[in-house]
Amino acid sequence: MLTASRRLAHALRLGYAQHAQNLGQSVWRTPRILPWSTWLAQQWLEARAIGTHAHHARLLTNAQARILWDTLVNDSSWGEDLLNPSNAARLAARSWRRMQEYLIPLAALNNSDSTEGRALHAWCTEFLRRCEKLQAIDETRLAHWAHDANFVPEETLALAGFDSIPPSVARLIERWRGQGKIADIEADERTSRSVIVVAARDADDELELAARWARAQLATGKSTVGIVVADLQSRRAEVQRVFEDVFAPGQRNIQAESAKIPVVIAAPAPLASYPVVDAALLVLQFALHDRPATHAGRLLRSPFIAGGEAEQDRRAMADFRLREEQRDRWDWFELERWASATGCDRLAQAARDIGGEIRGKTSAVGASAWAERFHNWLRMVGWPGERSLSSVEHQTVAKFHTALAEFGTLDAVTAPLSAAAALSRLQELLRDTPFEPETQATSITVIDPATVAGMTFDATWVTGLDAARLPEPVNPDPLLPVALQRAAKIPEATAEGVMQLSQARLARWTRSAPEVMLSWPRQEGEAELQPSPMLSPWPTVKGSDIAIASVRPLRRTLFDQRPLLEQMSDEVAPRLTVRTARGGAMTLELQSRCPFRAQAQIRLGAEDMPTVSIGVEPIDRGIILHRVLEEIWSSLRSHAGLLAVDEETLAQRVWSSAERHTMQALQPTVRYRQRLAALEASNVAKQVLQLLAVEKQRPSFTLSLMEKSEPYAIGGLSITLQPDRVDELDTRGHLLIDYKLGDSHSPRQWLDTRPGRPLRPQLPLYGLAHGESLRGLAYVVLAAGAVEYRGWSDGAYIGEGVSAYPGHVRLRPEHPPDWPSLVEHWRKTLTQLAENFVAGQAAVDPLPQECTHCHLSAFCRISEQTQEDEAEHHDE
Repeated sequence: MLTASRRLAHALRLGYAQHAQNLGQSVWRTPRILPWSTWLAQQWLEARAIGTHAHHARLLTNAQARILWDTLVNDSSWGEDLLNPSNAARLAARSWRRMQEYLIPLAALNNSDSTEGRALHAWCTEFLRRCEKLQAIDETRLAHWAHDANFVPEETLALAGFDSIPPSVARLIERWRGQGKIADIEADERTSRSVIVVAARDADDELELAARWARAQLATGKSTVGIVVADLQSRRAEVQRVFEDVFAPGQRNIQAESAKIPVVIAAPAPLASYPVVDAALLVLQFALHDRPATHAGRLLRSPFIAGGEAEQDRRAMADFRLREEQRDRWDWFELERWASATGCDRLAQAARDIGGEIRGKTSAVGASAWAERFHNWLRMVGWPGERSLSSVEHQTVAKFHTALAEFGTLDAVTAPLSAAAALSRLQELLRDTPFEPETQATSITVIDPATVAGMTFDATWVTGLDAARLPEPVNPDPLLPVALQRAAKIPEATAEGVMQLSQARLARWTRSAPEVMLSWPRQEGEAELQPSPMLSPWPTVKGSDIAIASVRPLRRTLFDQRPLLEQMSDEVAPRLTVRTARGGAMTLELQSRCPFRAQAQIRLGAEDMPTVSIGVEPIDRGIILHRVLEEIWSSLRSHAGLLAVDEETLAQRVWSSAERHTMQALQPTVRYRQRLAALEASNVAKQVLQLLAVEKQRPSFTLSLMEKSEPYAIGGLSITLQPDRVDELDTRGHLLIDYKLGDSHSPRQWLDTRPGRPLRPQLPLYGLAHGESLRGLAYVVLAAGAVEYRGWSDGAYIGEGVSAYPGHVRLRPEHPPDWPSLVEHWRKTLTQLAENFVAGQAAVDPLPQECTHCHLSAFCRISEQTQEDEAEHHDE
């Protein structure tokens, strides 16, 4: 028996086995049931082996044919103008298959009026030429070979599951039927006892109704249930989630043990998407290219590498520390160094082994040699790991080795491949290889509309039958001239053909089971949908009117059974016994912005997870600017020293310092990072020179303190302050300066946002530490388009941008009216903040917009507090 799909062949074999068991047989002859394409390829190979009905051409594998199409399209004159030659090659291969199936001669494209038609003619001609040069034939021409060679099968054939049969196959069947080689299977004239149309709210509701209905069918004694879902491949994850919610609600609890559900989703995922294969590709990528730090972290956490189980704790910590390394490009040699430094000895040994194997073995060679290299490299790192593999993982590893062997056959159609090209071809092959592990027979099959043809169930539900999808829209081939498609009667090219195909499928669905449900969603987003007119012969019911299992998804069950929690307010942490805080001035700033964040971040060490960026992180840019300014002012020392240096000498010093400190901070190891460092050094030098030009316009001053730590006690708290710079003015007194990179910094942020809580109290705290000598505070803003001073003084003229308080600031009634009262207000406010920190005040009470960039929202659960506040406001 020959079937239209592999899935139908598998289902028929399982059905025959079940039938034999029902008859009491313990042993039976396995029926010969194959997909049509597989059977025809076998006949070709057998005929070629014995020298009958075939010449000496060999059969191209699907991978070899794809490579031929890719290369010939890319090499053609049209290839230069294509945005995506690979996609064009796939379209050309599909058009070529249709030409073979519907007997469209290549010469018919010769005089095509369309650019697409002429391009397809050239590509197909070149494909035939290359096949002839290789003495090969592709799968699409096997039906032509069987017809032209007068091939006659030795056994009698029966066909199953064909909604439509293309002419190239139909003429073979008619010839063989005349020779008594076709056994017609009597059509099942039995009609369904029940066909009902169900109107669902939307696609999500429709899928949940189908799942709950399927469970109800099993409860009534049904053995097999089919659920037909359009676009199943793209909705696979959604379908999996819904059926798990219905059949094993506890399965979605992360603490629950794995439980199998009686559902198989017939939508094979690409082989490359399986975790064990993804790990293999990651190993090979690190062997041939530098990879980003995120990929290095994935490799460290992978269980499919030697020592993955034994060293998992150390590797998790190595992954965390890797982020602090701020190295954005990694390979196996760097990983060996890192694994050794972090105590991951087995990973270090594996990296050492593969590193030794890689050296000298990345030159261009054939695909078969690359397959051997890839296999050896994976073996060197202990892939697929030390733990026992599950059944699915075993099958996946076996399929990977099969795909790697198929990759090795590409020698026939490719020149020697570079390392990058070889890996790219392997990745493409794995992405194009669908794989579904074999599982035990299950009661429920979720399947797509095309593959379900020929399958029968005890009950069937077909989804997505709105007017836009049934009948399907006309979808002609984009490369073949439409006139040729219509003349060849390709169903998808005409409304009549699409209607006939839809009618055939609908008839099959309604005959596939004694009980059939046909459903459609009433809404898609905001669009109102209509049922397909083809559903009019059957009665329509609402989803609430059908018999479905009384189960609820886990999310609803948990909500309904939520416990009544005792609520208590605990906003005070244990009092600080050691009065020294490690956060410096940031301690009081965090206490002002949000007391909870100050206690969590300073006392508990709840720091954000470091990230690795391909660009320059703000913290790195700040370090570079601070170091350059510190070095320059260390040599100048004063305003007079600045004026004494000529422009050219000053520029040389700045550029030299910027380049040196940028290289030290960024440590560029790859070309793009070197270019990035050069750009950053240039930007730093320009900003520093702009700032020095501003400094020249100021009255005379001398640097008193620069980047030096000084202890300070306030409110019972001892902290260490490190102001960026303290200038001693000629008018006596000090100006405290803080370098800031962003353009958002303003002196107004030193005033209270809420009573007793300024947004940025850091610089006022520095000012209090200098007591009576304080004459002014200023931000030096170093931002794109803005290099300037922004600050306040006690009235002394300090320079442009530093005005006497309050100047032009519009004060609220509670704000201090003059400089002495402002300093006194800072003293009281900051003392109170320090006392609150020491007392453990930890209320979740952020200033406005403070949560936007905070990493502790899951810790403080601010969202729950917001919801409660909104509920109370609504009640009022």
